[in-house]
Amino acid sequence: MSWKTYTVKEEVDTTVSAYVKERFSLSSRNLQMIFRKKRVKVNSRIAHSKRMIRKGDVITLELPQDKDYGVEVEKGPMEVLYEDAHTLVVYKPPFMLVHPAGQTKHHTLSNFVAGYYAKRGEVHKIRPVHRLDRDTSGVIMFGKTRESEQYYTKQLQEGHIHRIYRGLVEGVVTSDGIVNQPIGVDPVFDNRRCIDEFGQDAITEYRVIEHNATDSLLEFTLLTGRTHQIRVHMAYIGHPIIGDAMYGMRSKPYTRQALHAYALSFVPYGQSEEIVVTAPVPSDLGCELQNKKLL
Repeated sequence: MSWKTYTVKEEVDTTVSAYVKERFSLSSRNLQMIFRKKRVKVNSRIAHSKRMIRKGDVITLELPQDKDYGVEVEKGPMEVLYEDAHTLVVYKPPFMLVHPAGQTKHHTLSNFVAGYYAKRGEVHKIRPVHRLDRDTSGVIMFGKTRESEQYYTKQLQEGHIHRIYRGLVEGVVTSDGIVNQPIGVDPVFDNRRCIDEFGQDAITEYRVIEHNATDSLLEFTLLTGRTHQIRVHMAYIGHPIIGDAMYGMRSKPYTRQALHAYALSFVPYGQSEEIVVTAPVPSDLGCELQNKKLL
């Protein structure tokens, strides 16, 4: 167990149990346990679960610690780009799922992160803050604690975490731009996405790094985080990601879409200064990306 102190900074009209459950992402079982063991105090006094709270109240509670990883532990490749007591940022290789899904239960990045924790004798539930497509390489963040995961999720929703991608697109793009088109599930293929006026808001900014007679190297900044967002938006404006067999055309020498999650900028949990973490471009994207100073 670990003690935490939190001051209610907003106007609220709810019980301490409801507030604690949402604020610290607790299960109903863990919530009942900490109240039963009198592990919750408001203004230094043991609190009943139905006690109403208000702005300015100081909540002190003893949170349960993680007892397992939530996925099977596996040894595997792990390149750590940044780490502190609350945060882990790693490089995701191409052709790898972030988290077990469907029939794939093993050899995902989350399995290997669990193996990394286990090797160090630490137990943290695996908490990816965001996702990358299976074939997209690059930087990805995990929260080590409930508090940091919730903090980063809120930061992401409010646009304070900036995800920057780089990739090659078909055709010549000569000026920077923005694509603001809603994205929904494809009505025919549920594993695909499409532009849909009734879909979720999706905004992608792009900047031209350079181009030649046939293709362009762009930098993308996501203002929202929809599935396949960059790939769908670029295909929509007639410049699909090179090598993208789902929304464009697979072409040699690429065996996947030429898209890389290049950088992540954020203020680490518990700190005040923004940092930028970058992920080197993998060799499988070919000499074109390397020669065009994607690094």
